[in-house]
Amino acid sequence: MTFKEKLLEWLIRPERFYIRRYMHLLRKEEKYLLVRHNPVLGYWYRARKNRLGTRLGFLIHAGCLGEDIWIEHCGIVMIHPRARLGKGCKIHGSCCIGSNGGYPDDPPILGDYVDIGLNAQVVGPVRIADHVKIGSGAVVVKDVLVPGATVVGVPARIIEPKQKA
Repeated sequence: MTFKEKLLEWLIRPERFYIRRYMHLLRKEEKYLLVRHNPVLGYWYRARKNRLGTRLGFLIHAGCLGEDIWIEHCGIVMIHPRARLGKGCKIHGSCCIGSNGGYPDDPPILGDYVDIGLNAQVVGPVRIADHVKIGSGAVVVKDVLVPGATVVGVPARIIEPKQKA
């Protein structure tokens, strides 16, 4: 981003500006709580992130997201504190990635470059392979171990595995 684009974004403050700021605060929280072990700065960034997250509808804990996560829209995005998302995942608004509330409280683990559609739910001790697309409104309650598959429906089922040439 050029300086001119950053300045224009700062002046206009579109939805993307606040999402980028939230991700920046989340990464700072991770840095100071999980890497550099400076609790004062870590908790300060957590408080700022949580205040902004309340406005955006995000509830994401430090340490559960991989690199280059992309959140497309504001809206309720809830991620279990022990869930793990791989690098390059794309999350659309109104998503829930969490446990099913039973014992043991096992969260989902998603692979790299998973695309989670609007209002999709990934619930329980589920494993998702790399490059999987989860359709809008899908509820994933079983493992999806086929890389590049597309899953849709309630409960979600595979409709299109990606063919390798």
